[in-house]
Amino acid sequence: MEITVETTATAMEMVGELLTECGCTGVVYHDPRLWAELKTKPVELLPAVQLDDQAYRVSGYLAVGPGWEEQVMKLRTRIEEIRAFLPVGSGAVRLRELHEEDWANAWKEYYRPERIGPFLITPSWLSPPLPAGTIPIRLDPGMAFGTGTHPTTQLCLELLPAVARPGAIVYDIGTGSGILAIAAAKLGAKVVAVDKDPVAVRVATENCALNQVAIPVVAGDLLADLEGPADLIVANILAEVIIALLPQAVARLKPGGAVLASGIIDQKAAKVEAAFTSAGFQITKALSKEDWVAYLAVWKGKDDAEIFY
Repeated sequence: MEITVETTATAMEMVGELLTECGCTGVVYHDPRLWAELKTKPVELLPAVQLDDQAYRVSGYLAVGPGWEEQVMKLRTRIEEIRAFLPVGSGAVRLRELHEEDWANAWKEYYRPERIGPFLITPSWLSPPLPAGTIPIRLDPGMAFGTGTHPTTQLCLELLPAVARPGAIVYDIGTGSGILAIAAAKLGAKVVAVDKDPVAVRVATENCALNQVAIPVVAGDLLADLEGPADLIVANILAEVIIALLPQAVARLKPGGAVLASGIIDQKAAKVEAAFTSAGFQITKALSKEDWVAYLAVWKGKDDAEIFY
């Protein structure tokens, strides 16, 4: 049962506590101020929710079992009790019954094989025919980013064949599901994958094994824990993180090496371009798809460095 309480900014945290006391295992705060602020900014990810008025709402989720109605009655009583010291607003309580789904697996219904450049990205639980000349990548992204369906990942997959040369040393920063690291390895590169999220490290390790590629997947923050010069650094992250990464990249790249950067919303492209130029990079390729941009930028290192890309 979804229980939603209409309240005020002052009381919303207390209402959340009351929902938890009544047995709700999860609480969601609907803040119309935040929504109004987000709509004015060029953010990468915008919640798929519309707030049609200025009421604050707090929703909790309660398993329907013996005594659940009594818990709702208790909630209504407690809301009235806190009126003595908090402006709770209307305090109206709405109920909506939800049918449980296996959320861990329901999304799989919509995940289908997809051809991107030379790669065929295939869910691990499917075995479609492999067209001649394609490079298969079998994937179970789980809770990690990177199914091959997002434009930022697709832009990287389109650029990788031209830059992930056989024998090249490649660092994949923020590897997520490991999809880009696996793609580079299947092109013949020697890859190290990095992510700060332990879930992503586990998922990427499993996907590397699934694709039979030997890729060390390490937990770390950007390039901080990597040693030795690389030919290519792949960073499909966000604009601000890419900008922060560039000073580290200069210290980790061979002269003539490059950064393949994606995850850049078009409103922030100019900032990323300026950061590349300031760090001594030359942008040699740019691709865009929908509202996203990817760059291949070469660091010369010195005036006579050989440009590989």
